Amino acid sequence: MKTDFSLYVGCALTYATEEFKQNVQTLKERLKKTCHVLEFIGLVDGTPNDVYNHDINVCVRGCDLFVGICDQASIGLGYELAVQIEDRKMPALAVAHFDSKITRLVLGINQPNFDFQNYKDFEDLYEIIVRKINELS
Repeated sequence: MKTDFSLYVGCALTYATEEFKQNVQTLKERLKKTCHVLEFIGLVDGTPNDVYNHDINVCVRGCDLFVGICDQASIGLGYELAVQIEDRKMPALAVAHFDSKITRLVLGINQPNFDFQNYKDFEDLYEIIVRKINELS
């Protein structure tokens, strides 16, 4: 385990299905065997201000790699992605299922610290993320 490598996985939460949220949680549990995974507080704890401060200042600004799962529209995820790319100049990996409709704004990002990839299932997504971690560490 690369305990000194921090990963943050962001995704839609507010309107996401329980199945999607469970798949993301399972993915993060698997990734914890590879690196330190930072946890958002999202819909569970604190005030909206607490969520902003934690998710942006601890997770987004505290990670070595930000992974944004863009399968579903999310203003919060878009904001996190922008902070990561523009504010931190740190690596960001945006991913989406092959069947997902992705905004052209995200597809048009042309920054050296940004990569977009499609995945076919959560096993494929896991492998994409692990390859990216290995590439960066």
